[in-house]
Amino acid sequence: MKFSTRTFYGLKAILVLASRFGEGSLSVSQIARKEGISVAYLEQILNALKKKGFVKSVRGPQGGYILSKKPSEITLKALFYALEKPGFLEPNGRAPEAAGQDDVAAANLIFWEKLRGSIEETLEALNLKGILDEARRRKTKVSSRHTFNI
Repeated sequence: MKFSTRTFYGLKAILVLASRFGEGSLSVSQIARKEGISVAYLEQILNALKKKGFVKSVRGPQGGYILSKKPSEITLKALFYALEKPGFLEPNGRAPEAAGQDDVAAANLIFWEKLRGSIEETLEALNLKGILDEARRRKTKVSSRHTFNI
């Protein structure tokens, strides 16, 4: 399984918006510059996220994009399913077949089902707020390890 650049960049962009939730909108060019994404490609991704109800566009001189839900309400599972093509959690993009249902084929099928289930469970358990909070905690831990008491 392989996640697309669309999902990779979509996650980066939506995390930028989530990190500033409640502080106003960000323009496509601001997000693109911050994350090193092409403006044209990011516009496509944000339009897709807008159609799926994850972001809203704000018009005017201070316009741009904002989240349409609280960061705690957006799971990575919902986000990934909105950005990826069907079958993205399948090996090579297609469901494994249990041809003939011999023990090896059945075991192969069971493995991929369990792996997909574990990934879906993890993605469902993760939301934008939770991963941003964890990133902030980790950043605090790292910076506190580098202080010196004299």
